[in-house]
Amino acid sequence: MNLAAESIGVFDSGVGGLTVLRAIREALPAHHMIYYADTAHLPYGNKAPGDIIAFASYISGYLVSCGAGAIAVACNTSSALALESVRRLYSVPFVGMIDSGAAAAVRASASGRIGVIATMNTVRSGAYADAIAARRPGAVVVQQACPDLVPLVEAGELRGPRVAAAVEGYLRPLLSAGIDTIVYGCTHYPFLHREIRLAVGMGVALVDPAREAAAALAAVAAGAGVAPAGSATGVDFVVSGGADKFRDIASALLEHDIGQVREDRAAPDATE
Repeated sequence: MNLAAESIGVFDSGVGGLTVLRAIREALPAHHMIYYADTAHLPYGNKAPGDIIAFASYISGYLVSCGAGAIAVACNTSSALALESVRRLYSVPFVGMIDSGAAAAVRASASGRIGVIATMNTVRSGAYADAIAARRPGAVVVQQACPDLVPLVEAGELRGPRVAAAVEGYLRPLLSAGIDTIVYGCTHYPFLHREIRLAVGMGVALVDPAREAAAALAAVAAGAGVAPAGSATGVDFVVSGGADKFRDIASALLEHDIGQVREDRAAPDATE
């Protein structure tokens, strides 16, 4: 794989960050991207915080070593638990998901009653509640952990009775609380947008932080001097395990063949 000397780095635990990658490519079509999926350790939602920090630190270092001049932490769990750690370790600019999602949710909500669906780790961190309150004091934030959704997306299961039952069960408490906006607090969830829309109806705003994060990434990339790549545009895909499975699922989700996927066998092991 020919990794460019200066690129945009993007990482997630698996295929969820592809929703962010897609938005970044729309914002920066002339730039080269490196997408790292930590498939050996997904899902991140139930991992120890120390493991999440270790994984994010390793992946960030890998991307910097490959020439990433700016990095999108396209994972809400990593953004909640590890963003400040990687910012201290590396001099390149990082953009996370929490601030982007909070800003978009506050704009979308008329009542200030905002639901957050996320992984258990993101919910426990309180990062979304804090970020929303900082932008809209007095907002009511109702959080819901959705542990079954990431495995469904990673399996390529986006529709059907199991998906509908899981989505409806998770969203029922939010609807009962009278929220008017739901923010996707996990980058996997936009792939379930159809089922989520069916469950909540048209009266609830559904917020995907990806475009907001892409705009922020474009701004910091420009400030860091990450230039368009000329003839080396496109995406290089790297995974920590299961390259063939990732290629099949990612190609189906993006609706085009993503081509070669490199497997990084030096990725750290979990401590648990």
